[in-house]
Amino acid sequence: MIWDGLRGHDRQRTQFAQAVRRERTAHAYLFVGPEGIGKQRFARLLAQCLFCARIPNEQLDACGECAPCVQMQAGTHPDLIRIARPEGKRELPVDLIIGSSERRGREGLCHELALRPMTADRRIAIIDDAQTMNAASANALLKTLEEPAPGSILILLTPTIDAMLPTIQSRCQPVMFAPLADEDVAALILKQQWVSDEPTARETARLAGGSLLTARQLLQPPLRKLRDHLFKVLKQPALDPFAASAAVLAIIDELGGDSSVQRLHAGWAIRFCVESLRIRLRELSTAAGSDAFATDPFLIDSLAAQLERCLDAEIHLQRSMPIPLCLEGMFDGLSRIRRGLVQA
Repeated sequence: MIWDGLRGHDRQRTQFAQAVRRERTAHAYLFVGPEGIGKQRFARLLAQCLFCARIPNEQLDACGECAPCVQMQAGTHPDLIRIARPEGKRELPVDLIIGSSERRGREGLCHELALRPMTADRRIAIIDDAQTMNAASANALLKTLEEPAPGSILILLTPTIDAMLPTIQSRCQPVMFAPLADEDVAALILKQQWVSDEPTARETARLAGGSLLTARQLLQPPLRKLRDHLFKVLKQPALDPFAASAAVLAIIDELGGDSSVQRLHAGWAIRFCVESLRIRLRELSTAAGSDAFATDPFLIDSLAAQLERCLDAEIHLQRSMPIPLCLEGMFDGLSRIRRGLVQA
């Protein structure tokens, strides 16, 4: 069955299977969950099941071989409409919803969704990055949500429900998607052949927070360079806060991107520090006599204090503190805590 390649989300699949069997499908759904966990793939598979010419809809499966299935796999099915925020843009423009100013109402998602199906018995539309709709785009969608075409289904994808206007929320049935389990992320990393060894896949999955998108970002050479550098710095007995922050800022600058991307990379730098400290704490907890420092309460307290300082830095970064100030303050705090250990 086509669902075999999708990790997780069994509850949501069961929910839709029951709705289809009872002929109780809604005309609009709001798929809510973090990026990179499979919401978009789930939406496409759901559409393929409803378009499949060989397997009845109530079975919520697809053969993968009939003409509609082949078209779905090629992304050419005439009754599936998909839009998303254009690359490089911050918002999903109203033109994609109701057409350009010259052809307003005669093109765009709302127009296409209202047309008679070409080969299937319904039309399905998927709006990715729905949270980036501006007020004009969201308001333009309201009429379609209030007066849907018979049998049509509209699916909006968003990382958080709070990002959607209340008028949109109230007209859609929410479907909540949870992050993937670490073992699912690791298995998908190996399946995609992003890495070939299981330890690296498991380590990446543990950091990815249930998101395959995040896992892929973590496996990019620049971020791995940042992680390796920070692990090396934090293993050293003495920490020069100015040199440490300057080196990290240089790597972040090398990674490039606008201010929002650089803030994202700074967040990863802090999380890599957290990961390094947590690994050290785990090592101490399992050393049990083989490590001279395993029972040293001052070392354990120092690592715990450093960990707390990193978590504070993450909060400061989220509250829009300038990146250099945030990193310099974090490394200075780590250095001071370590010097307190030496004095003890």
